[in-house]
Amino acid sequence: MRIRRLKLSEVDLIAKLMVDKYPGEDIDAVREHVEWHLKGFPEFCLAAEEKGRLLGFIICHLHENSLEIEELYAVKGKEWIFKSLINEVLSRIPKVDTITVWIDNFRELIERLR
Repeated sequence: MRIRRLKLSEVDLIAKLMVDKYPGEDIDAVREHVEWHLKGFPEFCLAAEEKGRLLGFIICHLHENSLEIEELYAVKGKEWIFKSLINEVLSRIPKVDTITVWIDNFRELIERLR
């Protein structure tokens, strides 16, 4: 598995995966939000891939003294990559006082991490 920066050329794919995960979201708004992150904080928006296949991604941004993890995604059965993605982001950031994780379904995340 390789971890790399997400590419602007992947905005449509990422937006589609997010809308599939959260039905009812406006794809144009999601696309715009993803693009904002990729342009503003490319070093904290990462993909995990294996043999050219996207396994998952993390989308984050920095505030003055905190990191926000806004999206953490993995294909079903590959949830173990969450830890690698989070660790890679943490290795790239300066020291921060706070890390905020936006979690839609905390129980689902805990189950996937087991």
